[in-house]
Amino acid sequence: MTQTLPHPSPRSRPQARHEPKQLSRLGQVLAGLQLAKETLTIVLLGVPLLLAQPVLAPAALPGVVLYLFRWVMVLGRMRRRAAAGIWLFTLIDELWGLSLYLHAYDEPTDRQLRYLKWSVGLGLTFTLAALGEIFYQRYREGRRLRRALLRVA
Repeated sequence: MTQTLPHPSPRSRPQARHEPKQLSRLGQVLAGLQLAKETLTIVLLGVPLLLAQPVLAPAALPGVVLYLFRWVMVLGRMRRRAAAGIWLFTLIDELWGLSLYLHAYDEPTDRQLRYLKWSVGLGLTFTLAALGEIFYQRYREGRRLRRALLRVA
């Protein structure tokens, strides 16, 4: 007696899923540069500020969380969409840190202001470059998809 197997119905077929887009190599490099910049900022500006005014420690927590997420980005284990969110929060954190630092000290020294200028300048540059790269990749993939659909039609 032969037994026939039922034909797979369209519902039982496995759905073809696309892989989530990972962060590009350039995105990982920019995350690494931002991580190095943040490490120097913590050592040169953050620690002296927290030693002078420890009450500001809770205000630094969002930056610490972003710092930890940046390690995941450098290792290449973050999806591009999540990385875009982290970079947007980084942009807000850079401006928050600038405001916090300028309001925490009555008279920052010239050296502190120079460090702050370089830190914020580099941070905004890396952040905007990373966001631009992510949005460019998305635009390029959408354009490639539209071209493929037009060829089929």
